[in-house]
Amino acid sequence: MTSYNVKCRSCGTTNRVPAEKEAISGHCGNCRAELPALYLRPQQLTDRNFDDFIAGYDGPVLVEFWAPW
Repeated sequence: MTSYNVKCRSCGTTNRVPAEKEAISGHCGNCRAELPALYLRPQQLTDRNFDDFIAGYDGPVLVEFWAPW
């Protein structure tokens, strides 16, 4: 089973998150603080869902804009 390590921003504990839990927020195993959702693959956003995604996601975001012209 593939898993990823996510560091808690509250207490600094490293938490192992299974790859199947992609896009689901979790809780730190030590202090129970909320962990940000983990995204393993790029997310395709549109003008309809971009603002909501950015406002609701607490992690780092890398954005690539593209236009057909």
